[in-house]
Amino acid sequence: MNGSFRRRHPDGRDLFVQEIAALCGVRSETVLRAFSAVPREDFLPPGPWTLEGLDGSYFRSPDDDPRHILHAVGVAIARGGDVPLHCANPAVVARTLEATGIRTGDRVLHVGAGLGYFSAVMAELTGPSGEVTAAEIDPDLAAQALRNLSPWPWVALTGDALALPPQPYDVIFSSAGMASLPLQWVGLLPPGGRMCVPLTGSNGAGFSFLFRRDDHGIEAKLLSFVRFYPCLGLRQINDMAALDMALSDQRAPFVTSVRQDHHEREPACWLHGDGWCLTTRPRHRQVP
Repeated sequence: MNGSFRRRHPDGRDLFVQEIAALCGVRSETVLRAFSAVPREDFLPPGPWTLEGLDGSYFRSPDDDPRHILHAVGVAIARGGDVPLHCANPAVVARTLEATGIRTGDRVLHVGAGLGYFSAVMAELTGPSGEVTAAEIDPDLAAQALRNLSPWPWVALTGDALALPPQPYDVIFSSAGMASLPLQWVGLLPPGGRMCVPLTGSNGAGFSFLFRRDDHGIEAKLLSFVRFYPCLGLRQINDMAALDMALSDQRAPFVTSVRQDHHEREPACWLHGDGWCLTTRPRHRQVP
């Protein structure tokens, strides 16, 4: 089916990336080329597929024609409790990837690789001179991702991202929602390093933040509202309660940076953790 689709619809991927650009304002030609180069249908279970509608409902595609999934739609790849595990909406992920600015030769950690689709897109962005570590804790998904990613030999599959030996990464990108900020990953960012993390509450919804290390510490910037499948190991009850409280605080767009010291909660703390917080303080007033 995949080969015949490419022969019958040579412009299908051009239309796909045009839709990504139109719906989320993606302007990076590099990012759009990467999505055009990776055949999404090769990273999904056999069709027909369960697709996520704009209103959050689910429906089945009429058949297994890949044209149904070459759109800005989420596709269920496995059951996970009450919520299916998704290959996420590519337009939303494309915008976030554009914000991280993955470059040729970058070392990238992708947390929550699933079946490997977005790991392959990141590999297209780094090129063979870069490295992508794709972490997937579910062994069945990881085994399938390993096969799917074989055309990109500079991608390495691993299991628990929290158990990785410490090494620097230019970009850390999470596709799983967290209730707290993983400080061990923050410490892996070199100067100029970027990390994109979705912080999601008990209902799976929250905000995606971009963190960047510079000479003054870790800059923080809210990117968008998101819903994500939970990241195992980073969903402790106390952290979830604190994040739920923060998500009701309308100051999220004014978060400026990560503060990494033990301190009492103060008015500028948007999300207060153990030895860290996301703060709304102006960056020139940060505590070292």
